[in-house]
Amino acid sequence: MSTLLDGLGFRDPAHGRVAATRLVEGLPERIAARIQVLLASVPDPDSAVRFLERLRLESPSAFDRITSSPAALRCAVLLFSFSNFLSEAVLNNPERILQVVNSGSLYRVLRADEYEERLFDFLGHERPGLPSAEDLARFRRRQLPRIVVRDGWGIATLSDVTEELSNLADAILDVAYRRIRDELVARHGTPRLADGSPCGFSVLSLGKLGGKELNYSSDIDLMFIYGGAGETDGAERITNKEFYKKVANQYTALLSSYTSEGQCYRVDLRLRPDGTLGEICISLEGARAYYDQRARDWEKQMLIKARVSAGEREPGAALLDFVEPLIYQSSLDFRALEAVSETRQRIGEKLAAKRGLGGGLDIKLTPGGIRDIEFL
Repeated sequence: MSTLLDGLGFRDPAHGRVAATRLVEGLPERIAARIQVLLASVPDPDSAVRFLERLRLESPSAFDRITSSPAALRCAVLLFSFSNFLSEAVLNNPERILQVVNSGSLYRVLRADEYEERLFDFLGHERPGLPSAEDLARFRRRQLPRIVVRDGWGIATLSDVTEELSNLADAILDVAYRRIRDELVARHGTPRLADGSPCGFSVLSLGKLGGKELNYSSDIDLMFIYGGAGETDGAERITNKEFYKKVANQYTALLSSYTSEGQCYRVDLRLRPDGTLGEICISLEGARAYYDQRARDWEKQMLIKARVSAGEREPGAALLDFVEPLIYQSSLDFRALEAVSETRQRIGEKLAAKRGLGGGLDIKLTPGGIRDIEFL
């Protein structure tokens, strides 16, 4: 046992050996040996031992059920070495580990509509009204252990993981939007265009979410587009602009508020037309005029990854159709190449200043890093 514990890679080997020995004390030999082998396979055995000890002390019956199942034990050791945040959630409800390993969906990517169904079940199909920010953050947190296990066990490829994290985000974004919209429609009526047809609203995702490349801790870059001028048809009539401004403000607050379950998502709206100086949501006509007349080259290129993640498809899809020929011009534009070169130069200056302040390696901005790859 001592030789095996010596090779586990503890940050403090002496303390780690003591803690691991204490953890397996009194356990059947086969389970103790299995724990030690699993500890050797995870990136942070110190954290895994710490949370396994807490599980044994705080929920002894759950500890026994989990350690008696090879798959559940493997799942627990992986999760406890991966994230303090997720580990605390598991300790609050250890049965989640058994739910993960017994899940019939462990070996496939869940679609956005499947996550929506899970969210409806979580919120209660018969419970109308707005979910709380805590509800959404708790739901997201409960879905992550399954994705982490698929990732850590090598069941899922990197693209599978980022796709599924993006599908989860899409589901939360769509359900949150529709609940907010329903509540405002009950008060103000349905937003309608001048011809009387309903006025839609699209949540455009940009960046990592737009490209279905979301990781575990990514911000989500969003843009809000509504169909056009008009007003609602209810007793308390307001303009479409006022209606969807209310939607956008409530939506952003709901997704990004801090709760006891953490944030659901960090929402970044700075990529919208005119950035932080622009309206929180913009009409389709206004967005078309902006990208046709005033947008900088990088703002158009940023839309290459854009897609409609939530809401009604029509306004967002119409905008993306409009900007496509502006992005992919048939003739060679040397001005655009110069703009890219100037942007890269500014990034280099920013990176040099950061290094002067003692900053470490910047994976995104270093030459050959993420930003250079995206420029290609």
